[in-house]
Amino acid sequence: MEQLSEKTLVMILCGGKGERLYPLTKDRAKPSVPFLGSYRIIDFSLSNALNSGLRRIALLTQYKSLSLERHILNGWNIFHSESGDFIISLPAQGRVGDHWYEGTADAVFQNIYSIQQEAPSAVLVLSGDHIYKSDYRKILKIYLERDADAIILAKTVPASETGRFGVIEVDQESRIIGFVEKPKKPPVTPWNSSLSLVSMGVYLFRTPALIKALIQDARNQSSSHDFGRDILPKLIHGQRIYAHLFEGYWEDIGTIDAYWKANMSFLSPQSPFQLMDQVWPIRTYKPQYPPTLFLGGEITNSIIGSGCVVSGCAIRNSIISPGVRVKEGAVVEDSIILEGAQIGSGAKVRRAIIDKFSIIPSNFALGFDDLKDSKNFKLSKLGIRVVPKNWIPG
Repeated sequence: MEQLSEKTLVMILCGGKGERLYPLTKDRAKPSVPFLGSYRIIDFSLSNALNSGLRRIALLTQYKSLSLERHILNGWNIFHSESGDFIISLPAQGRVGDHWYEGTADAVFQNIYSIQQEAPSAVLVLSGDHIYKSDYRKILKIYLERDADAIILAKTVPASETGRFGVIEVDQESRIIGFVEKPKKPPVTPWNSSLSLVSMGVYLFRTPALIKALIQDARNQSSSHDFGRDILPKLIHGQRIYAHLFEGYWEDIGTIDAYWKANMSFLSPQSPFQLMDQVWPIRTYKPQYPPTLFLGGEITNSIIGSGCVVSGCAIRNSIISPGVRVKEGAVVEDSIILEGAQIGSGAKVRRAIIDKFSIIPSNFALGFDDLKDSKNFKLSKLGIRVVPKNWIPG
């Protein structure tokens, strides 16, 4: 088992445009969007890999990757070059073509040379925009026990809620016999006709099986070069592919509403999972801020980052990132305030996401008038206001 961990290459997909998270992705890749004040989304996949004993990790980067690259350099440059372990970025390099990554499978295919150079026994493909805690050694164990060609991490959801997922059909032994993207009539589990198995975008492949599938897919000009749409549906007909059931919290941060709800869920007494876990820490880069200064007011059910100045205001059910200033008489409710933003005296902010270094002026009201707010800010389906980075009132 330990030998397999050492011989497994982790490849994290970080190249998506993240258009549904705009304007949070206006200047940054989706995996580098801040989360819970202290983290970036990518920290969860990286921490899962590191805590699982996987120490050869490549991030497949593409759009607006500067923020992500800087975060990795500052917070994840943890291995000595002579150890043989690494966390590196692999942008589209034109090694096998002149185009950027065109789908999840194409991103891995374009780095097939790197896979062959590392010569891993297995390749673990992850998404860089999911929030969850998972010990990948459990997948490695099933992989060995089943002598599998691939293992897909899967989660049960009500069959009526599968519209945005790839859905897996399995037999009684959890061997995958069908895979379909976003079906109108999803297959259900053998043990419960009201539940379906959805793919979590976590794939463990036997290296020869992966390379063969990627080369065949690359030759198919009609393919969208996607693992869910193209690789897996074909692979299950000739290979031993199994699903492994994941039980726990998992969230695909694909939209503004999903992002807001995922952040807010950690303010609940029934938090999705324990962040203060010494056995399974979530690593990140900590910027150099002094302690927070609290000069009176009301703070309830909230997260307050370091380096903040909070004076005579009310903060309720909110996440306040490092370096934020909330001034006298301001009220912040059900909101996410990112690094370095300022909330002016007497301002009222409700159900909003305020990106880095934006300035909300004194006595400004945000979150109370849809028509007024929509003239300046994006409103999500749930009515969450998003103030873009560096916004200053005109």
